Amino acid sequence: MTVKTKNPDAFLDVGYLEGYPFCQKFLSSPEFTVDFLKSFNVSRRSDLKTKEGYAINIAEATESGEIDLNDLLIKYVKKPRVWLSLMQGAYSGTPQLKDPISLFFTFGESGWYGPIREATSSKVWYIYTCCVEHYIPREYVDKEGNTKTFDIAYIRWPVIAEVGEKYVALSWDGFSNTSEEKKDSRSQFPFWLHIQGVFKDLETILGAKWEHPALTDLLLYKLWEKFLDKPQYRWSHKRVRAKSSGIALNAHSGEDEEVDIDDSGLKALSRTLAEATLDSLDYSFPYDSQKLFQVERAILHTLIREWGTKSYEFSLKKISDTHVSALDTINITEDVENKVKVETIFRVHCYFGLNILSNNQDSLQHIKCYQECGSSTGVLKFLLAELDLE
Repeated sequence: MTVKTKNPDAFLDVGYLEGYPFCQKFLSSPEFTVDFLKSFNVSRRSDLKTKEGYAINIAEATESGEIDLNDLLIKYVKKPRVWLSLMQGAYSGTPQLKDPISLFFTFGESGWYGPIREATSSKVWYIYTCCVEHYIPREYVDKEGNTKTFDIAYIRWPVIAEVGEKYVALSWDGFSNTSEEKKDSRSQFPFWLHIQGVFKDLETILGAKWEHPALTDLLLYKLWEKFLDKPQYRWSHKRVRAKSSGIALNAHSGEDEEVDIDDSGLKALSRTLAEATLDSLDYSFPYDSQKLFQVERAILHTLIREWGTKSYEFSLKKISDTHVSALDTINITEDVENKVKVETIFRVHCYFGLNILSNNQDSLQHIKCYQECGSSTGVLKFLLAELDLE
């Protein structure tokens, strides 16, 4: 008897035949969305209006030559992903490595593929793939009773490198799997233990010299000065993880976007502490609004910027009506009737990588990107503009 288990949220190769069968299964995997597959205008071979049906259409179009394989590659490497890590600097060359087109038709070997070029851009892309074991539980009945064993399949984990004249950006999706150490449960693949090595490997291949930008200074100081408390923008503090003086802080706001941001999460905490501070100084209620604001802001800045910040999550939204006052923007939502539109232009959870000796995510400077602002594609575009790296 076979025990059915949920497949990992990544491309899992269980021994597919190379060529069309492999391509169809790859395109049907979690690496692709239905919207991505539907973006290709190809002849219909399958009547199934499902992910598998669209994958069949594209796979057969690659066989017939209906799809330009380089266009397929370009769309693949430019596809938005969840995680991003950025370095700045220059490189000296783009050597020819393994053929990236082969990745659509065969599992291949771990290592580097590329370069991939787009006619209208000076950027190049490389793909790094890593083979990760995944243990699938099987249960067999023999003469002596039930014996639990495991079959081994392989996940192909890709990391996309976008190389510009002044930067390199790695993007990838995370996944969870069952490893040799934990065959009975799935756990998150520790990508943070691999990404720094991927950077160094590519640095050697391209003759590059890169370094991480100072995201702490950018996100917690420069962007605050540029956007915080501006009437046409709304900055929402979502989460902060910090440690100082032996005290660890892990505070986050709720996900209910309809809640007044001054009455939820981190804002509520700083407001409560500010009121307690004024009480201790014998200020009576109702408090002087300016003093309350100054104390609240000082507390919030301390919690987020000066308490040994490990990671910080926030969202930045732009309000279409620039004539609305700062006080009024607090409660604004999407409101067609009042012709007010709120657009998320940036939302990230940034790990600042300040603990390089640890075995957790705090050892790597990287960013979790959210779909509401274009995932890794939108986040990278925003950062490159703010860092003047385009």
